Amino acid sequence: MGLQLIRVDERLIHGQVALGWSRARGIDTIIAVDDKVAKDSFQCSLLKMATPAGVKSFILDEDHAEENIKSGKYDRKKVMLLVKGPRTLLDLLNRGIEIKEVNIGNLCSAAGKEKLLSHVYADEEELKLWKEISERGVKMYAQTVPDSPSADFNEVLRKL
Repeated sequence: MGLQLIRVDERLIHGQVALGWSRARGIDTIIAVDDKVAKDSFQCSLLKMATPAGVKSFILDEDHAEENIKSGKYDRKKVMLLVKGPRTLLDLLNRGIEIKEVNIGNLCSAAGKEKLLSHVYADEEELKLWKEISERGVKMYAQTVPDSPSADFNEVLRKL
């Protein structure tokens, strides 16, 4: 068991993730990793409210996420790990967290961001991070919900 789904979605825990992916993968624990959000009690409360009944959620900074994952705290759980973007994902890789496959959800448009897929946008710095993650052998696919088609994100990056 342990990490069953690693997802990048700038909204972290929300209806789409909490219900769709949790049910599809039998998730019983959600870990949202974000240094800024973990320090904001109001944001933590909102994310916990979005967590479905029967699923435990933890909003952690990178240090605590690394410590808890490496200590085996979640080894007997079916965990969905959520991060907002490629920076945190790469930080976790650099901390020695084993990441083989990543689901990429919604990464919204903003000034200076290029459209990579219908629901995935990235600026120049984020593109560099995505490419580094891909070069480290992480399989990445973009898929908004479990029953929607997926796109090979590594291939999207190769074509840029």
